[in-house]
Amino acid sequence: MTQLAIAERLRATVGEARLQSLLQAYAESRGAILPLAVLLRDEGVGIDDDVVTWIAQTCITSTAMVTSALSAFPELMNDPDSITVCDGLSCRLMGAGYVQRLLRDRLGSDRVCTSPCQNACSSAPIVQVRGTLYGGLQEASLQALAQRLEQPERAS
Repeated sequence: MTQLAIAERLRATVGEARLQSLLQAYAESRGAILPLAVLLRDEGVGIDDDVVTWIAQTCITSTAMVTSALSAFPELMNDPDSITVCDGLSCRLMGAGYVQRLLRDRLGSDRVCTSPCQNACSSAPIVQVRGTLYGGLQEASLQALAQRLEQPERAS
């Protein structure tokens, strides 16, 4: 599907009046990134690379800005297995870089990303998996978490 066709499909899904109202609600159009992503998700649209590109174009910003904004909310992303390491100052000072390297080495760089502060500084460093925060990770607890994440999710 071409980028133009994707844009037309997404505009039709949201509705032009709703889209314009959403964009006008913010002094800067990039303020609509998260509300637009939530609206699309609620309409059953999965957030993939094409949708990120469309949101960036619609909000007159970069795909990096959209991806960064969405990374703080893994429930908006299509990949429920993504692992987010907090990149806030407290987490960086408490070893987030090491946590990120270890998880990327064991689980693959495609599953591990960083996000802005998760607002759990007292438990730094923080890792978020499927919406759950894991904090205060020391060597043993980090290794145990990585081992658990290596195992495929078991059906209940």
